[in-house]
Amino acid sequence: MSNSVGRFFTTLLAKILFGILIIAFGAWGIADMLRRSPEHEAVITVGDVEVSGRQVKRAFVAELRRLRQRFGPQLTAAEAAKFGVFDQVLSQIASRALLDAAAKDMNIGASDAAIQALITKNAAFLAEDGTFSRERFQRVLENNGYTEIDFLTMTRGDMTRQRILNSVREPVVAPTILVDTLLRYEGERRVADVFALKSADMPVLADPGDDVLTAYQKAHAAQYTAPETRKLSVLPIRPEDVQKRLEISDDDLHAYFDSHATELLEPEQRKLRQILVKDESTAEKVAAALKEGRSPEVVAKDSKAVFSDLGWVGRDGLLSNLAEPAFAAEKGNILAPLKTALGWHVVMIDDVRPAHQPEFKAVKDKIVAAVKSEQTLAALYNASTALEDAIAAGATLEEAAKLNELKVVTLDAVDAKGETPEGKAVTAIPAVTDIVKAGFAQEAGEQSPLTEYEGEPGGYFVIRTDAVTPATLRPFVEVRAALLAAWRTEKQQEAVVEKAKTLAEAFATDKDIKAFAKANHVSIDSTQPIFRSSGGRDLPRDLVKALFTLEPGQTSSAATSDGAMVARLSTIQPVDLNDFKGAIEQGKQQLRSALGDSLMMPFTTQLTDSFQMRQFRSVDNLIQELN
Repeated sequence: MSNSVGRFFTTLLAKILFGILIIAFGAWGIADMLRRSPEHEAVITVGDVEVSGRQVKRAFVAELRRLRQRFGPQLTAAEAAKFGVFDQVLSQIASRALLDAAAKDMNIGASDAAIQALITKNAAFLAEDGTFSRERFQRVLENNGYTEIDFLTMTRGDMTRQRILNSVREPVVAPTILVDTLLRYEGERRVADVFALKSADMPVLADPGDDVLTAYQKAHAAQYTAPETRKLSVLPIRPEDVQKRLEISDDDLHAYFDSHATELLEPEQRKLRQILVKDESTAEKVAAALKEGRSPEVVAKDSKAVFSDLGWVGRDGLLSNLAEPAFAAEKGNILAPLKTALGWHVVMIDDVRPAHQPEFKAVKDKIVAAVKSEQTLAALYNASTALEDAIAAGATLEEAAKLNELKVVTLDAVDAKGETPEGKAVTAIPAVTDIVKAGFAQEAGEQSPLTEYEGEPGGYFVIRTDAVTPATLRPFVEVRAALLAAWRTEKQQEAVVEKAKTLAEAFATDKDIKAFAKANHVSIDSTQPIFRSSGGRDLPRDLVKALFTLEPGQTSSAATSDGAMVARLSTIQPVDLNDFKGAIEQGKQQLRSALGDSLMMPFTTQLTDSFQMRQFRSVDNLIQELN
C-alpha cells in the first residue's frame, strides 16, 4: 500500500511541476521577440547575460539527435522546427539565461570544490572499483559532444541555477493535515465481486439490408471516405542533377588552397599527459617525483591518483587554467601543479606540433569537398535562373525540363500526407512534404513559382497541380462487407452493455453468488484491494470510479474494449495512518517540493520584470545554419 501512496504523491508532484514549468518557460513569449541581426553574435540576452549561437545550436543538435534516435535519422532540422522543437529548446535556454542573470545580480555561484565533488561522485564517471575515472569522464564527454570546458561551465551553471530555485522552494512546509487528508483519500481500498461479459458472445444480427448500411456509412463517413488526392507534375532541381555536370580542375583546387590558407592552417597542438590528484600537497609531491625521472604510471599508482594520456590537443581543448601554461611551456617540461574544478593537475609536455600550413596533398579531399559544395551552389543557382527564364518565356514544364536537361516527375494520385490511395508513402521524389504542401496550396491547373526546398536535400522545384480528386465516400459496394462487420460489432457491444446493466440490478439483490453465477453463465471473482488512483489491473476506469461512490452491496457496470463488466462492492478498507508513517513522511517531502514549485511562477514573473530579454537572430537563420 505504501508504494501506491508513494506513487500517488509522485504523480501529484509531477502534474503540478509540469503545469508550472510549461507556464514559466513560456511566460516570456520568446518567439515573439525576433530581431533580424545576423551579425550579432548573441542569440539571446537577459540583462548582462548573453547566449551565443553556438550554445543554441548545441542544445538544438542534442535534442535533434535524441529525436532521431526515436523517430529515425531522416528527421531534418527544418522538420523538427515545424513541430516546435526549436521554440521549445529556445524557451528552455531563455529560462536558464534568466536564472543566470538573477544569479549574477545576487552574486550567487558554485565553488570549484562543490563542482569537483559533484563530478567525481557521478556514477557515469566511476570505474568498476567505484573511484573517479578520468578516462571514463573524457569518453562520456566525447560521446555526447562536449569538451571539458563546456561540461564544467554547464555544470557550474546548473548548480548555480539549482541554488536559486532551492532558495525559493526549501522554506516551504507541507501542512500535516493536508498530507493526512490526501493519504486517507488515496489510501482507502475497496474489494468487489466482478464478472465480465464478452460482446462476441452476443447473438449476431442478420444482415439489415443496404438502406441501414448506407445510413451507417454516412453516420461514420470519416472511416469510409477516400481522402482528397491530386495529380502533381514536379520539376525538381537537386544537387545531384547539377553535380554530374561539374568539372573540377586541379587549377580550381589549387586556387581554393591558395585563397583559403588561413582557414586551412593547422593550429598549434601539444602532446600531453597528466596526473590528477585531489590536493595541492600531493600534487607537489607528484611533480617532484616526475622531475626525478620516475614513471608517471608508477607515481600515479603510488599516489592513488589518476593518470591520463591526453594525446594531441589544441589550445581550445583545454581548460583555460591549463591551456595558457601548457602552451607557453617547452617540450619536455613538467608544469607546476595547476588547480581546476576537477582537482590539481600535474601536466607533462611530451611534444609540440607548431602551427603550420598543411601540404596540398594532405588536405586535398577537404578541398575537393569544399569546391564541389561551392560549385554545386553556383550551378543550382544558374540552373534555377535558366529554368525561370524558360518558363517566363512561355515554355511548359516539360519543355523547360528538356531545355535544361532535367526530368519532370509525375505523381498520379497523392494525398495531403504524401501517400498513395493504397496508403503507401510516395518515394518517387525526395522531400515529399514540401512537394505536397505546395501542390495542395493551389488549384487544378495552377503552377507554382520556382520554390526552394525548406530542408534536405536542398535545391528548387516547380510544381503543377494537374487534377484534383475531391474526398468522397468510398463506393458502397466496395466497403459493404466492412460496413456489415462493423455494424454487427457495434450492435453486439450495445447489447452486451444493456445486458450488463440488467444483470447488475439483479446481482445487487441476489445474495447467493454461486447460484447467480450458474444461472447466468458467468464466472465471478473477488478483486484484490483496489486503490482509487491505481485501480484494478483488469477493471475499466469508469467502473473503478463508480466503486468509490458505492456502499457495500451496491452494484455498477461499465463497458470494456470487448464487452462489459459488472461489479458489486463487498468491503471498504480505510487507511490506518499509524501503519503508514513512512508514507506520511514521504508525502510531506513530495508535497513540500510541489508547494515550493508552485511559487516558481510568481518568482519567474518577478524576474522577467527585473531583466530585459531580447532575441537578436531569427529562428529561420539558425535552422539554415544547422542544415
